[in-house]
Amino acid sequence: MSAYLKQNWHHLFGALLLHVLFAGIFGLTMVKFASDAPPPSLAIQGVLIDSSQVPDLPRTPKPAPAKPEVKPEPEPAPEVKPEPQVDVEAQAAEERKKEEEAKRQKEQQEEQERQVQLKREEEQKQIQEREEAERKRVADAQAQAEREKEEAKAKAEAAAKAKAENERKRVAEIEKKQKAEADRREAQSRAAREEELRRQLAEEEGRTNAVNSGLLNQYVAMIEQRVVRNWNRPASARPGLECEVRVAQTPSGTVLSAQVTQCNGDAAVKQSIEAAVLRSSPLPPPPDPSLFERNLVFIFKPAD
Repeated sequence: MSAYLKQNWHHLFGALLLHVLFAGIFGLTMVKFASDAPPPSLAIQGVLIDSSQVPDLPRTPKPAPAKPEVKPEPEPAPEVKPEPQVDVEAQAAEERKKEEEAKRQKEQQEEQERQVQLKREEEQKQIQEREEAERKRVADAQAQAEREKEEAKAKAEAAAKAKAENERKRVAEIEKKQKAEADRREAQSRAAREEELRRQLAEEEGRTNAVNSGLLNQYVAMIEQRVVRNWNRPASARPGLECEVRVAQTPSGTVLSAQVTQCNGDAAVKQSIEAAVLRSSPLPPPPDPSLFERNLVFIFKPAD
């Protein structure tokens, strides 16, 4: 309601001024009508007598004491003017004039009220038109907002779809590259395995040839002789000693560990053999590189 008053205050103020103006005009008309009305007639009418028209009465002289009393003559009655005759036609004409004036004022008042009513209806119509225009504007704004919202939603969905498609393509490209890289690595690994297999076959063939040629036995005998030379024979060692020894070495012959597994000697004998292997480091290299073994097994059998 306050928003409506703020928006249409000039129309309401104009209507209020117009009502005040019409009320003032009506009041002035009624005052004029009251002043033009004839004064009320009285039932008793008085007669105004001009003293100049009345003759002077004789004054009675003071009686002399000696003369007899003389009675004054009676005072004559004042002259009474006849009442004026009333003009009936003029009075009727005056009445008709008053009636016509009252009728004219009534018609003028009705016309003024009609104009006020028309003005009020026009203002009401304008208010309704403005309200209808405002409702239409609000509805159009809401419709526009809905359209913009739908367009924004469609754009967002299109952007999300495009982003998802680009992401799918990117992932597919990455997977393709990864597959290609995996295939390449697999091919390299296969080639390396094949090369290693060929190398192993070649080494195995060379080892077989070396073994067949007696070089392996020669290599083991060289290691055994080195250990026997570095062995300190304990007192508990008996003739016919024979022990299996496992040695872990590097390609340069450095002994990493030595362990006696099967042996017909006691613990002191085993410990002396393991110490002899460690003192023999580095072990002699094989006559053929294909005969090298990181984990070497030989039989320790010293001469009696």
